[in-house]
Amino acid sequence: MGGVRVTVLLFAVCGLFPSLLTAGTVAVTVSVAPQAHMVKAIGGDRVSVDAMVRSGQSAHTFSPSPRQMMALSDARIYVKVGHPEYVFERRYLERLAELDHEVRVVNMAHGTDLRTLEEHAHGDGRGRHQHEGGETDPHLWVSPRIMRATADRIAEALIAEDPAGEADYRAGLSRFHRQLDELDSELRETLDGLQRRMFLVNHPAWGYFADEYGLQQRAIESEGKDASPAQLAALIERTRADDVKAIFVQTGFSKRGALLIARELDMSVISLDPMAEDWPGTLRSFARALREFNG
Repeated sequence: MGGVRVTVLLFAVCGLFPSLLTAGTVAVTVSVAPQAHMVKAIGGDRVSVDAMVRSGQSAHTFSPSPRQMMALSDARIYVKVGHPEYVFERRYLERLAELDHEVRVVNMAHGTDLRTLEEHAHGDGRGRHQHEGGETDPHLWVSPRIMRATADRIAEALIAEDPAGEADYRAGLSRFHRQLDELDSELRETLDGLQRRMFLVNHPAWGYFADEYGLQQRAIESEGKDASPAQLAALIERTRADDVKAIFVQTGFSKRGALLIARELDMSVISLDPMAEDWPGTLRSFARALREFNG
């Protein structure tokens, strides 16, 4: 019985006070799980990382758990997306400031030209750069180029916070750069010579990837809303004319329109999660699926 009580107590400590189990590491909180992969790759054993929005969740409806708030209160570095839509970042960083908790902030959107989201189903399907009043795309992490720039800033923040680990962080950053180079080369080779450069999605999460690799994203939903019946009818005709073979859907967002189109045109439905921590694996899977279905 004594062993059982010790085990229960240990789990209680793990849940309520995670920092006790990561003494000596730099505590980092990130907004989305793909950023956690990057921090771990650079920091290795010198960092402990907690993600706010995880795989299968949506930033639109996100609400942190008590454990996540505990981790945030312990964080010495916060990696944010920095997009206006991510209101929770601003809200919780302001709360930390009110508590006089100093945290270094790495802004993923810094220096990035935010792209506007695609028009609705009846639009031209192409992403355009930001213009006044346009809704912009927050899914920055599907771009290896943006991830590289963010990685550089993360390494500098880690060095500033933990100067003794500078050699380790620079070595980790160098390894990560090599991995990014390999990923980029593999993606370009996989996507080279595609017969069809357009792809169809239920939720427009792949725009930065499309821009980077010369592709065209066409989204069924817009501003989180399903297409109307008239828009769906128009999209079905366009999709039939373009000979599209597959629809890519994301967990946590409505699949109603995607499933209707797939049934009407006998298309494959492929589920991919751009919020997964293993974002390089997700990009590889996406590129291979495009090669399989787009020729």
